[in-house]
Amino acid sequence: MRTTDISAMGGQQLVDNDMEGSNGGMKSDTCAVSTDSGMLQSIFNSIKEFQTETWIESRRARVATKRLQGAVRKVAKSCTEIEAKLGSMDERIVVVKEDVDILKQQNATQEGQLTDIMWKLEDFENRQRRNNLRFLGIKEGLEGNDIRVYMIKLLQGAFPELNH
Repeated sequence: MRTTDISAMGGQQLVDNDMEGSNGGMKSDTCAVSTDSGMLQSIFNSIKEFQTETWIESRRARVATKRLQGAVRKVAKSCTEIEAKLGSMDERIVVVKEDVDILKQQNATQEGQLTDIMWKLEDFENRQRRNNLRFLGIKEGLEGNDIRVYMIKLLQGAFPELNH
């Protein structure tokens, strides 16, 4: 016989009897507990309550873990999509930079051509003026409002054969 003192349970004693029983020489374990049954019921209820709370918390933790795993999957998927878009954008940026370089070269070429054309236009205008007639010795302001009419009268007076 073995006696165990469980001081944490208020001085209760647990008695374990090991005896050979009448069931064919097999040992029969018999426990005799000399304690307050209300105390044991309270402990049992506390353990059951603790198990229930633990199970509930465990369930909540599993649900929260699944939610977090779902959120992590969504974030990972979003990151993958963003990486793909960034890769595509990088390729587009390279193409745009190449296009900008080409346009800069074309602009420089066109600026040079425009400068050449402006010089040619100025030269053309200067050469065109050279073919105009110049009359010397005529005082300014005599022509009035219409120089054309004044010059016709002046030339007809100087060259009467033009009057025909």
